[in-house]
Amino acid sequence: TAHADAVCTVTLHPPEGKPPTLDPAVMDAFDGVLTDIEARAPELSAVVLQSASPKFFCAGANVNVLATINRDTVASWVESGHRLMNRIETLPMPVIARVEGYALGGGLELAMACDLIFASCNGKFGQTETKLGFVTGWGGSYRLVRRVGLARAKELAFSGRIFDADEAVRLGVAEWSGTPEALALHLREFLAAAAANSRVANREMKRLLASCLSTGLAENVALESAASPRCLG
Repeated sequence: TAHADAVCTVTLHPPEGKPPTLDPAVMDAFDGVLTDIEARAPELSAVVLQSASPKFFCAGANVNVLATINRDTVASWVESGHRLMNRIETLPMPVIARVEGYALGGGLELAMACDLIFASCNGKFGQTETKLGFVTGWGGSYRLVRRVGLARAKELAFSGRIFDADEAVRLGVAEWSGTPEALALHLREFLAAAAANSRVANREMKRLLASCLSTGLAENVALESAASPRCLG
């Protein structure tokens, strides 16, 4: 993690010659990073999640883990991934996935746990679990439907196809795509805009917007009424 200008950047470092993947050791380390971020929340305006590899954002779950799990233990592996993704999703500040290269399977689930996905034009996306005989295990089904709609999520999951960054934006999987240079500029501009705003207001807006997926307008009155005094305070 690196802290600068109230932004925490979390970088996935792949093993030598291999893409970044998620295994229990990496996920435990990630949990420690999230604990640090949560403790620093009042001073942070945003979090950026990225990879040190220009070719892979994250290739998903480490397939070597599959050799260590069975019918009795796979549920706990799924649950641990859900806990990690949920912690990312509920961080009390904007979280941006900076995707360069491949975000596949669990790597796409990781990106979708962030609030926003900004992608390089070399970005490649895919909900590819069915190609390996699996289903999404870390909330991909839930979050993909909310990004692209039920029918499109079915098309992407049943085929397991890989699609580029431009299509990701058109589908709603990602919010922005461009050249690596343009991506760096766009990210800087967004982070500057977020940092210029009230951190309390952004935190409250994040909670409000998330609640709108499961509440009605009448409930929204109560939620906005409760959030407003916290902002005034």
